[in-house]
Amino acid sequence: MKIKVKNKKIEALRRAALSVTAALLLFAALPATALADDWDGNPVCYTVLDEAGKEIFRIGGAVYEGDEYISADNKLYRVTEVDDPRMSARAALIGDEDMPDVGWLGQDEAMAVYAANRSAQNNKLVAMYATHSSESYLPTDGTESAANGRGGIYDVASALKSELESLGIEVMLDETLHVPHDAGAYRRSRQTAARLAQNRPDALIDIHRDGIPSPEEYNATVAGEKITKVRLLVGRSNQNAAANREFAKQLKAVADKEYPGLVKDIFIGKGSYNQELMPRAILLEFGTHTASKERAVRSTGMFAEVIDKTLYGQVTGSARDNSPSEGAGANGARGSGAGSGTGIIWLLVIGAVGILAFAFLATGSGKAMREKLMRNASEVTGGLFGKRNRKE
Repeated sequence: MKIKVKNKKIEALRRAALSVTAALLLFAALPATALADDWDGNPVCYTVLDEAGKEIFRIGGAVYEGDEYISADNKLYRVTEVDDPRMSARAALIGDEDMPDVGWLGQDEAMAVYAANRSAQNNKLVAMYATHSSESYLPTDGTESAANGRGGIYDVASALKSELESLGIEVMLDETLHVPHDAGAYRRSRQTAARLAQNRPDALIDIHRDGIPSPEEYNATVAGEKITKVRLLVGRSNQNAAANREFAKQLKAVADKEYPGLVKDIFIGKGSYNQELMPRAILLEFGTHTASKERAVRSTGMFAEVIDKTLYGQVTGSARDNSPSEGAGANGARGSGAGSGTGIIWLLVIGAVGILAFAFLATGSGKAMREKLMRNASEVTGGLFGKRNRKE
């Protein structure tokens, strides 16, 4: 009798553990950005204030405690408290952010070495996509969110593609739609990003526009052109966060030198933005929904030059050589892609461990688990791998 009661308790515990594991696996399958993307059809705009109550910046979307911000003048702030009902937050000034040295820009000898190798390399590749496919520009497109799912943001992406190609860079622009613009958008766009990462591009770029009300916060005149500024976003919840952040800082440092005022700032937010897939992944916001699309398109020419010089400007000093996840060759050619490969491998490892844990709890023993996995493998591969069910 006691044995039966004990067995029932063990069985109840096993079932409870099975349920918890299944829930955790389902939760783990969601990228952290899905939790951070609170846009549900109505624009969300948070205002971040300093400790004295003065506005530091605004951003379309929620902010979280621990998020960081690098201002136009390279001051680093960290969010210390958030008031969600008021859509506001407080941030403390940490100090001056240590920015990369871009003194190599404009050095004729270094650029001559690169120019000589440029035609021989012929392997420069940048990949782009748009998570929020419906994003549009109200003054130009007549709406801030395209009803058919294909927004004006693709016109900006296409313009950036053309500008990069004019500089000799091959561009893969995936125009897959990831509608609707909700908390699941990053989960859907992850498939697109992972597909692009398999091609081992030198950079993976997610094209967006902001959602703050005032266009004046983005509108600027740079090099005599009326453009929109570009905000850089980095996810802080992935194994490539440090490399992604360094890449963003490299882009800003080059832009500040070549086109002062082009880059608005850098926001380091909760989540991953799918940037765990590559060490040089970045989210770019070209203006906001109340700015004109023409301004955003004009800014792509300048930013294409920034990308080109950051990735390929010279043998030493560029983001290519400073990336901790790649060892570029002497000619600056695309590296081994270790960073993107590592990210994908880790995802596979985590998934495999989860499946094994789930299978063990479901079967109750190692032997039964192995037999079940072998049968499943046989079913999936048509008997090529695994063990056939003898009843078949």
